[in-house]
Amino acid sequence: MGLQFTQIALSMKVDVPMESLERHLAASPVVVGDEMARQVVAYERQNHLGYFPAAGYFIQQGGIETDLPDGLHNITWVVTNLVRNEIRIKLRPVFSKLRFESIQTLAYTMPTVRPGDNNVMDKLAQHYSATSVKVSVLATLIQKFADSEAAQNMAKSLCYRWLEPAFAQFEVTSSTVMS
Repeated sequence: MGLQFTQIALSMKVDVPMESLERHLAASPVVVGDEMARQVVAYERQNHLGYFPAAGYFIQQGGIETDLPDGLHNITWVVTNLVRNEIRIKLRPVFSKLRFESIQTLAYTMPTVRPGDNNVMDKLAQHYSATSVKVSVLATLIQKFADSEAAQNMAKSLCYRWLEPAFAQFEVTSSTVMS
């Protein structure tokens, strides 16, 4: 009887704690997020868009100051590397193999806030602070499971146990057995 490998695709959403970022960044994510939100709201009001497109739109259209995309890019680079390293270190003893499929800060996605929202500035500032990251990984367990649901639940449980304390917020958004 050989070893039994179970490969599971996991998607997670994590928020990096500000204390972790203060040691690594020259610009504060809060300051960049606040300024991005202010300029994006002004651009939307001036051009009557009716919604807030992703950050890439404002960068291409020149709707924000040229220094802000650089600051956002630098924060994004640091945040994604911190998340990747933290996940790799914490899950190394748990899974026999771990492969990152994608890692993306939510600051570059379309915000879920609308222009008429009462807290538009706060929600946009939080969105553009670039501290929230969506991660997809393929993880392998050396264990035989009775069914795929048991494997999925085990992988989710292990992620919560080992990763939740390391982040300000942590959520496993999906778990699927691949083999």
